[in-house]
Amino acid sequence: MGIVVIGDVFIDIKGYSLSPYIPQGRNAGTVIQIHGGVARNVAENIANIELKPTFISAVDNNAMGDDVIEKLKRHKVETKYMKKVKDGMGTWLAVFDHEGDVVASISKRPDHKPIEQILDEHGDEIFKDADSIAIEIDTDKEIVKKTFMYAEKYHKEVYALVSNMTIAVERRDFIRRTACFVCNQQEAGILFSEDYDHMTPAELAAILPDRIRSAKISRMDILTNIPQGPNTVQPWVLRVNNVGNLVFLIHLASPRSFSFFDFV
Repeated sequence: MGIVVIGDVFIDIKGYSLSPYIPQGRNAGTVIQIHGGVARNVAENIANIELKPTFISAVDNNAMGDDVIEKLKRHKVETKYMKKVKDGMGTWLAVFDHEGDVVASISKRPDHKPIEQILDEHGDEIFKDADSIAIEIDTDKEIVKKTFMYAEKYHKEVYALVSNMTIAVERRDFIRRTACFVCNQQEAGILFSEDYDHMTPAELAAILPDRIRSAKISRMDILTNIPQGPNTVQPWVLRVNNVGNLVFLIHLASPRSFSFFDFV
C-alpha cells in the first residue's frame, strides 16, 4: 500500500493586489483557486516521486470534490477510502499585497467525522499493509488517537505534519510518539516558545539538538532557506536527531545529504 497520508483537503482562494493593498478600499488584482491542504499536498508530492501513497480524507459532495479526487488519481494517489460528504473540505481565503506578503486570511476547517469513520470501518486493512503513516498532527484528536492505536498495533512508524501550529503545540504527547515531526522554521520556534525567524541554519544547528532532547522528540525535519546570492534562496531541510549533536542539511532538489558542520 505504500505510505498512508491522513489529513485534510482545502480549497485555497488567493487574491493578489497589483498595487499597495488598501484594507478599507478596493484593490485591483488577480484571484486564483487551487487544490490545497497540507496532507493533500503531501500525498500528491509523494505520488510524484512514484511512492504510491494512499490518501485518507474527505471532499465535498459536489463537482469541486470530484475534481480534487480526479486530480489525485491522475497523480497515481490511491483514493478508494476517501469519502464525499457535506463540508468534507476546508477553505483558505488569503489576500496578498503587491510584494507577495499575506495581509489578510480566513480559514474554515472541514468536518473531521468522515475521516474518523474511515478509520473505524477500514483501519485494520489500511494499517496492516502500510509502509508508514503521515498524519496532520493538528487534526481531530480522536483521529490522532486512532492513528497511533493502529500504528502501534501493526508496528508502523508515524510521521507528523502540521497545518495549525497553535493546535499542534497542544499535542506534544503525540509528537513524542512519532518517528519524525516535520515543520518549518517559524513553526519550530512556536513549538519551543522561541523566535527562530531570523536565525541562520548554523545558529539553529547549535541549539536544536538540546531542544528536541529536552522535549523528548525523536527527530525533527525543519524546512529552512539558505541564501544563494542576492534575491535568491534555496530550500533545504535541517534534520535534527535527539542522539548526539549531529545535524544534517538535505537539499530538496538533490538526493545527497550533508553533515551540517561538514557543509559549512
